[in-house]
Amino acid sequence: MIWSIFRKVVAVILVGLGSLLLPGCDMKEVDDLNVVIALGVDQTNNGSVRVTAQLVNPANVPSASGGESGGGATGQAFIVRVETGSSIEEAVEKFDQEVPHHVYLAHNTLVVFGNAYAEQGIGRAFDYLERNRYFRRNQLFVVTSGTARDLLSASSEPEPLNAFGIRALVQQTADLFPMANSEQEKVMQEYLSPSQASIVSLVDLDTANHPVMKGVAVFRGTKMVDVLTLDETKALAWLLGNTRQVEIHLPCDGRGNNIQTTIRLMNSNTKIVPQLRNNGLCFLVSVHAQAEIERLCPNEHMSEKTYTEVEKKTAEYMEREIKAVVAKLQSDDVDACQFGTRLFRKNPRYWRQISQSWPDDFAAAQATCNVRVQVLRPSLTSGTPESATSRSGLAPPAGRGGSVP
Repeated sequence: MIWSIFRKVVAVILVGLGSLLLPGCDMKEVDDLNVVIALGVDQTNNGSVRVTAQLVNPANVPSASGGESGGGATGQAFIVRVETGSSIEEAVEKFDQEVPHHVYLAHNTLVVFGNAYAEQGIGRAFDYLERNRYFRRNQLFVVTSGTARDLLSASSEPEPLNAFGIRALVQQTADLFPMANSEQEKVMQEYLSPSQASIVSLVDLDTANHPVMKGVAVFRGTKMVDVLTLDETKALAWLLGNTRQVEIHLPCDGRGNNIQTTIRLMNSNTKIVPQLRNNGLCFLVSVHAQAEIERLCPNEHMSEKTYTEVEKKTAEYMEREIKAVVAKLQSDDVDACQFGTRLFRKNPRYWRQISQSWPDDFAAAQATCNVRVQVLRPSLTSGTPESATSRSGLAPPAGRGGSVP
């Protein structure tokens, strides 16, 4: 009995001491913070680093009800501030020294690298963003051909917040090609892979000064070495894995480029097998795709022959595009198609023997491509509507593909 009372007294004393040792509330009011939703990194002419911060302007951010949260203000929903330093860390620290209220980085959703900074190498940025505990690894990396400051200052109407508008543009492309989703964690995985080649979305400004998706930038290690257009990005996506809902336009014979057959790839699956041959290293690329016909050339009709020809032309088009993008990457010595990673997974012992010379080996490797396209037929009949017409007014024949006597 006495021991039970003693234990209760000790527990009360410990709880009391613990409550005295607990720290006080360290919360900050939202009004005392500058919420950063995008950062831009540029290199200046004298070699310094210019950091652009896009801050939420609470007075002009639309409310959930559709009105303005700041009493009907009509200004921009974001504010852009710029600081310069010898490093990203130094420039970011200046925001707290020169901008009223503390900057809050935990909600940052976008990091834009200007062309000059990306070409000289983004290794220091990788190090800073990976070590800083405020940044989440799902923030999106983007490269622009101009400066990050110009891209983050542009209007992205109808999206009031520029950072969210740019992210939405990239996501729309990533819905077709998952490899275009260049979030920090994915880019770092590609950088640390055996191929050491990262892919980052490329966003530029159009003539109306609005952000537009232009393709992707490819990195060898930490340095940007080339950019791929949207059509080249499409071919790279076929190499890297699955795609969905991708449109392909095939020109009509003798009709010019304005009149085309439109094919929609519903899905595509890729398998790449590395092989060691007497004449060197070879990669067998096999792509299987399912497609639907959206529009035919004016002089063509749905038939078994048409389906066969469309499948053949689509496969030939995909093979040409894939071979062209592989040749471009080999000329840049950048293994953005992850051949090295696939070789490492299949034969790690051989990979260790050639890993130091992989850029040269990749440039000399052979790639053979085999594309198989299956055109689906979602229509109710396999023939044209007029094939079931009865001149005598009788009902059309039952079933599919019947003929009228």
